[in-house]
Amino acid sequence: MPYRVMLFAALLAAGAAGADTGKPAASRLLTLERARALALENQPSLRALELSARAMEEAAVADGELPDPRIKLGALNFPTRGFPQAREDMTQWAISYEQMVPGGDKRRLRAERTRAEGAQLAAERRSQAQAIRRDVAIAWLGVYGPLEAERLVRALQEETRRAIQAATVAASAGRGSQAEIIAARQMLHLAEDRVIELAQQGERARAELARWVGEAAHSESPAALPQWREPPPLAMLAAALEAHPQHAAAERGEALADADVRLAREASKPDRSWEVGYMFREGAERSDMVLFQMAFELPLWKQDRQDRRVAASFAQRDRAREQRLDRLRMLRAELEAAWSEWRRSGERLANYDRGILPQGEARIEALLASYRAGRAELGAVLEARRSLFEARIQRLAVEVTQAKARAALEYFEAAPRGE
Repeated sequence: MPYRVMLFAALLAAGAAGADTGKPAASRLLTLERARALALENQPSLRALELSARAMEEAAVADGELPDPRIKLGALNFPTRGFPQAREDMTQWAISYEQMVPGGDKRRLRAERTRAEGAQLAAERRSQAQAIRRDVAIAWLGVYGPLEAERLVRALQEETRRAIQAATVAASAGRGSQAEIIAARQMLHLAEDRVIELAQQGERARAELARWVGEAAHSESPAALPQWREPPPLAMLAAALEAHPQHAAAERGEALADADVRLAREASKPDRSWEVGYMFREGAERSDMVLFQMAFELPLWKQDRQDRRVAASFAQRDRAREQRLDRLRMLRAELEAAWSEWRRSGERLANYDRGILPQGEARIEALLASYRAGRAELGAVLEARRSLFEARIQRLAVEVTQAKARAALEYFEAAPRGE
């Protein structure tokens, strides 16, 4: 068999072998949905927010109750002369019960304020769960991209090794060029460097994914991307931004600031207390006494205390409103950027499938025909094959970019139930 035909057959066989990437066993796969489930199940920050919201519900009950009463024990009207043995008619042993009562509607408002804080924490938990789904998807895709690219480069390596073997055999028979062997070996080393680079990227991506799923980040990944459904229209997603969990959390923050305003206004109503007591006097001829008294706060410097707190609470409420509006604007910008990236990536993928990859394959077929006829060098064939693999790797990168944009768009869709 002529050595060019032998090399031609080797190149075709290697290309066919490179098409089988070897899918890992399904039982060991870390799919995207499994990664998301693990992240949501084992996320301490979500559990912390849930516990904090529950704590606020408990505290709200306590905030709506009266303060604890006080028992007073004392000795009254002891004369200083002859103390402590000296006694007079007014000397008494006293016990009394005192209860403080917050003025106005403070108890109810304090309970409402605590419940508003709990509602804000619950909204933050939903917002964070939605963000975790997005971030886990992006981290998972960060692992998938380098892994699939490495498989493609390893297929190119295998093809180049076969070509080197065939060219070496031909050169030993005096029918090939030593320069072709050197060029092929150089390409093999360049591919090896690319494999190392991709492995480094994959390890870094797995470390980022481990932040969400722990040791499961080192499980094998599927050999194909999930089937993403078409996203809703941009106008529909934009219209639903005010129902987004992150915006809802900001609204709860504004509601908490409103509760602070109501409570600050009520602070101008003075607290009061009442006290009842019984005084024992020594000697049968001396009558015991009872005590009843009330006390009121006097807001004499209201303009420097209560009014200042009201003004501060208004400023905090305005701050919360501005933060909500800024967050809504940020969400809209993120949505438009993700939509643009998803759409443009789709256009690029269509261009790869329609033009770049078919033309690259046609170029290789033409060069192989010329090489078999003795009109082309092995180096040209290998370079064309390398260019085709680079185009496939670039297409993979665009596909991953589109998938990340799709995950970002999913962040703006309704959160799954139970999160």
